[in-house]
Amino acid sequence: MADTSNGADTSHEPGDHTLQLDDGRTLGYRTIGLPQGPAVLVFHGTPGSRLSWDFLHDAAVELGVRVIAPDRPGIGSSDDQPNRGILDWPADMATLADHLHLDTFSVVGWSGGAPYALACAITLPERVTAVGIVSGISPLDREGAYEGMGRSERNALQLTHKAVWLAGPMYRGLRELIRFQPWMARRLIETSLPPRDRAEFEARGSAADALAYLREALRQGPRGVVIDYRLFTFPWGFELTQVGVPTHVFHGEDDRSIPPHHATEFATRIPGATLTIWAKGGHLAVVDHGIELLRAVTT
Repeated sequence: MADTSNGADTSHEPGDHTLQLDDGRTLGYRTIGLPQGPAVLVFHGTPGSRLSWDFLHDAAVELGVRVIAPDRPGIGSSDDQPNRGILDWPADMATLADHLHLDTFSVVGWSGGAPYALACAITLPERVTAVGIVSGISPLDREGAYEGMGRSERNALQLTHKAVWLAGPMYRGLRELIRFQPWMARRLIETSLPPRDRAEFEARGSAADALAYLREALRQGPRGVVIDYRLFTFPWGFELTQVGVPTHVFHGEDDRSIPPHHATEFATRIPGATLTIWAKGGHLAVVDHGIELLRAVTT
């Protein structure tokens, strides 16, 4: 059941909510924009959380769109799901959509959220009306998939694939650094970013504000984030050619975290997909293109 206030169902209202799933797990999600209007389910990157999407609020209000941002299992306010795979996610989203009385909806995946958006499109084709892929990571079981990838992303993927037992302590240490020395954690992250993304990150205000999405991602510990990374490195359980709903691919020209050839892979293999390259944009370029993104998946 959803969080309630004074006995009233507030699950449609902007803010944070929870839903109890059939297996007893809690699914946490955040609603942004207007309570009514076309619904867009947005899936955060890795590491990330539902808070990653707060920048969409003004765009959602302007377009009259309802944005729903869930946390994946083990992340933020969502319970862990043992032995989960990417194709387990659509069932949770179908339950969430039923709870919110959504017959149809569009989905957007940012960075590590891309596989989950595509899984929904393939598994729920009668309900998903459009897909948006933003700075998305494409399947890694192809030659050259890691070429040009940022060092931190490449290291995280390789570590969780080959030595997952070491990844937990690494992210647990990052969580403690964010808790007790946020200024140092912010500096470490900024120095790992290319100039375009560094400027965007610096504009997020205080260290606490800038790191809120990451602190929330690791609130329960590192497991959810580690499993996310690990799942990307194995076959996803579906092929891009199976996507049968309109798909819009967006990517920054200067993305040095997930290089643009990942966008090309999506656009080439997904039937009928459109490709937009944002000139001079980095991995965080979508922050300046919220209206364009929401308009693409709702019209």
